[in-house]
Amino acid sequence: MATSLGIGYDVSLTLGVVLLGIGFFWKDRRFHLARALGWSVFGVFWFLHVPAYADQQDALNALGAAVALPIFLFVAYHEWLSYSWREEYEPLRFACGAAFFASAVYFAFARIPELAAVLVQVVANQTAALLTWMGYPFVAGSPQCGGVPVGSCGSGEEVTVGLYAVPVGPVPVVNIVIACAALQAYAVAASLMLSTKDPWKRKAIALAIVLPVTWIMNLVRNAVVIYYFGVSGLPFDLVHNWYGKTLSLAVLLVLVFVAFKLLPELYLNINGLFDLPWRDSPYHDYRKFVGRLSRKKPERPTTPATGAATTRSGTGGAGQTPPSSP
Repeated sequence: MATSLGIGYDVSLTLGVVLLGIGFFWKDRRFHLARALGWSVFGVFWFLHVPAYADQQDALNALGAAVALPIFLFVAYHEWLSYSWREEYEPLRFACGAAFFASAVYFAFARIPELAAVLVQVVANQTAALLTWMGYPFVAGSPQCGGVPVGSCGSGEEVTVGLYAVPVGPVPVVNIVIACAALQAYAVAASLMLSTKDPWKRKAIALAIVLPVTWIMNLVRNAVVIYYFGVSGLPFDLVHNWYGKTLSLAVLLVLVFVAFKLLPELYLNINGLFDLPWRDSPYHDYRKFVGRLSRKKPERPTTPATGAATTRSGTGGAGQTPPSSP
């Protein structure tokens, strides 16, 4: 059963990445159909994860995976509308590009064990160093897959690096896995920002702020989870699924605000996606109701030059395997 589910993961993820890539790069009008099918497949891919998240008592991820199917089907429906109306709705193009690049990056690490092992080892080493600096000595082991070398791993998602409390015992306190590296967060953040039409200088500044802060805060989150579980003795599900995710969400909200301020097109495109429920005809003006992120003194009205026409417009602008953390 697990093998069949794993095959379902691989097939749906691969097919979804390929279809969204075709939809993003293909210049023919039929790219809308490729995108629609790609979003539908992605919805199925995430929906297949619901039982696994439920077994792990990870309510937040289980809920997210469950609602992904109807949301992605809704996006696919709007790609069909774009095909029928013969128009390109910019927020949909933006979402397709971001999803394609983020998924391609994740796919590479998730399916190539040797690549995942490098990333997981670095995160484990730095997490151990942070815990040691806090006064709780830990050391990181070496990458493996259930006790066998990395070369025998079926995928990058199977790679683990154990974290051992000093003095070192026979069993690691936790296992660091690829999810603990916040790879999805980096891939999604970079893809969203790079898929906008903002100037490259602004994109570079946004990436230079968001990615390092995300890396550091992920290490802090790992250390918090391991401290409360491995040192304080609180239940792993509590500290991982609630403490860790709450901290991540708080940081995410701050970083999103920073990215929106630096990249106006990112803000407009995200608003355009939230405006999809009201898109019921061609050339829907998703910029019309976009507000400001912060208060700004209104500009005085300007007097048009003699003979110049004026128009109105919108705002354009226990004998068990050690748990894996996170």
